[in-house]
Amino acid sequence: MDVKQLKYFIEVTKSGSFTRAANQLYITQPAISRIIKSLEDELGVPLFVRSRKHLSLTEAGKVFYNHAQQME
Repeated sequence: MDVKQLKYFIEVTKSGSFTRAANQLYITQPAISRIIKSLEDELGVPLFVRSRKHLSLTEAGKVFYNHAQQME
């Protein structure tokens, strides 16, 4: 896990969208999706509940978000 992954995770959480976060961070949407998936694989838990119209944090995602904000 690195600082870049934390920054991207926080931006996806704040924006509520991989696409909006990618635009804010000036990277592609597939790239940010891969980075978040890599983070989830490393942690061993899903961080987001993904649906077509809505993106929300899982319980583990909420806990991780609180810790990520403190580390940023």
